[in-house]
Amino acid sequence: MKSHMNWCYPLIVAFWLSLPAYGQHHQTGEVNSQQVDSLLKLAKDFQWIDSYQSLHYAERALALSRNLHYEEGIAIANNLKGFCFWSFGDNDLAIAVAMEALGIAKAVNYPRAEAESYYILARGYMDLQEQEKSNEYIAKAERTALEGSDWEQLCSIYNLRGVIKFVQGQKDSALHYYTKAYEVGKTHNVAPINFPRIISNIGECYEDNSGLAFKHFNEALLLAKETNNRIAEASITDIIGHAYLRGNDLQRAEENLLAALQLARKLGLRRVIRHAYAGLVDIKLKQDRGDEAVVYLQQYYAVRDSLLNTVKIRQIVELESKHALQLKEQQLRLLESENRIQTIWKNLLFGFVIFLMLLFAALYLLQRYRYLKNRKVLNLEIDYLTRQHRETVDKFKTQLGYADESALESHDQKLLRKAITVVEEHINDPQFGVEKLALELNMSRTNLHRKIKSITGFPPSELIRSIRLRKAARLIAGKVDTVTQIALLVGFDDYSHFSKAFKKHFGVSPSNYPEQSNQHEHQTESTEHMIS
Repeated sequence: MKSHMNWCYPLIVAFWLSLPAYGQHHQTGEVNSQQVDSLLKLAKDFQWIDSYQSLHYAERALALSRNLHYEEGIAIANNLKGFCFWSFGDNDLAIAVAMEALGIAKAVNYPRAEAESYYILARGYMDLQEQEKSNEYIAKAERTALEGSDWEQLCSIYNLRGVIKFVQGQKDSALHYYTKAYEVGKTHNVAPINFPRIISNIGECYEDNSGLAFKHFNEALLLAKETNNRIAEASITDIIGHAYLRGNDLQRAEENLLAALQLARKLGLRRVIRHAYAGLVDIKLKQDRGDEAVVYLQQYYAVRDSLLNTVKIRQIVELESKHALQLKEQQLRLLESENRIQTIWKNLLFGFVIFLMLLFAALYLLQRYRYLKNRKVLNLEIDYLTRQHRETVDKFKTQLGYADESALESHDQKLLRKAITVVEEHINDPQFGVEKLALELNMSRTNLHRKIKSITGFPPSELIRSIRLRKAARLIAGKVDTVTQIALLVGFDDYSHFSKAFKKHFGVSPSNYPEQSNQHEHQTESTEHMIS
């Protein structure tokens, strides 16, 4: 109901203003100034709804104000025209009428019109990438509006100040001013039609957080539709389309950009139209639809050219646009060949990566196989030599009495047996290592390492660890004590280290070893029989 009344009111006033009898019966200056004010109010009411209508009423108000020499009316009308020109993308016209309004506002000491003129000038120079001038004028607009405590105007000024900071790449500062604009508007009950653009701008500051960005975009779009802010609706829909494009959701991006394009055409928002066409060109390029991309690019050119001719854009903007379009044209020309080259490179890279992965996997498995095989052979050698020694001694003891045991063994067997015996005697000593073993055997560490490695294929440290772990395995299989106590008995003071070493050695954790000990023992005996 409220939205309906908002539409009816301007139409009723317009009808009243168009009555022929009105001019005949109300010829006084006071009545004519009231007529100007009514036209200015209509222009203001349509400012965010339909820029063509707003411009129409502003021009009528300006003509009547000039006839009446109504200076305040001239200043306000020019500022309203300036806003419409900016909406259309005609920045030079916006700057021209704002300059005229500014001169009049200063002459008649009208701060509100003066602040509005600075605001329009800041917008125009921002689009022309005149950073110094845009910063200068928005600062003047803020100071002037603060003096008059015009909260709605300050809300717009803070929002524009945020936009300027955002364009200059200062996102944190931009978010600060957007938030300030929102808080000022809410605190002083500014009309809701002013908030969609602010909320949308806040969303753009969260480019790295798509969830939070879309939350603000959707809230802004809904409010724009509720307040009939059609200019904000077109702009926000375009922003949403580009957000989806950045996220490679091409379907939703295209839907939103086409919707923004349709509404922007009705409203004459050429900057939005151009931006939407640029997004559609990118979409078609990503979809490998070169023909459709060319069509949108041509339409982009047409809008771009109209903007260039109208605004007489400065060289820096022209060079930027030219560079961007050259890149797009180059993409179109090289699209097919680049796609082929990229496909070939991707396939080659993928094949090379797969080859490296397979090679590394094969090397790892080979190394792992060798390690396990050598480990198994070492275990069997220890068991075999120990058992052989015991059986040989028993045999010759029976035949020869108590003959010298050392005569029954080779030098390597003697050394290995003695090493095993020494380790077993010190098996519960965590500090017993290669140094102490070499000392017990009256050998240097280097000679011990060389000799043990030549006999077993493993360094002495591996021999010591293997003897400890095999002793632990026998104790665990016999359930002599808890696993933790057994670890201490075989010289491991750190259970975590013991568990890792045990699992690496036997392929099973200490707690699960008893279940597999019978199978492991059977495999050991079979292999030992083959060696013997």
